[in-house]
Amino acid sequence: MQRSDDIAARRVAMIIEQYVEARKRHFGYVSTDQAARAVHRVLKPGISAHELDDMVAALAVKNGLAVVFDRGARGSVGGAEADLDRKDQTMRAPAETTDVAGAADAILGSHRENASLSMKAAIALLRERTGTKRSDADLEGLLAKKATVLGVHFSRDN
Repeated sequence: MQRSDDIAARRVAMIIEQYVEARKRHFGYVSTDQAARAVHRVLKPGISAHELDDMVAALAVKNGLAVVFDRGARGSVGGAEADLDRKDQTMRAPAETTDVAGAADAILGSHRENASLSMKAAIALLRERTGTKRSDADLEGLLAKKATVLGVHFSRDN
């Protein structure tokens, strides 16, 4: 006979798999914070936040997705369960998102013909035009996705 722990572990694994598959179809990365929210919305697993993050990361990497460990300190989720449905200003997307995305399109569109634009130069132009405070890694990811769609290639120059 199956133990209840085994059944619960399989349920958690199935929910994580569904979350990763959904993120794979629409995005190129998986957020551990959002994954924890999705899992806790359906059931309350008896595993630690660290184990949950590791399960999400392992499946995401197996599917070729990037993993964003954005839950802060990787401790127990026990005290945070009450806060999962709270709408906090920090949980929302930055208000500048459309401006930054539009500016990225404009920068890459204007450099489509010549390949003299480096990633660092594109990030500098993006910061200059929008005044964004987003990290270089975040902007690099945005520019890489936009460049792929537009067929723009960055030069190797620094």
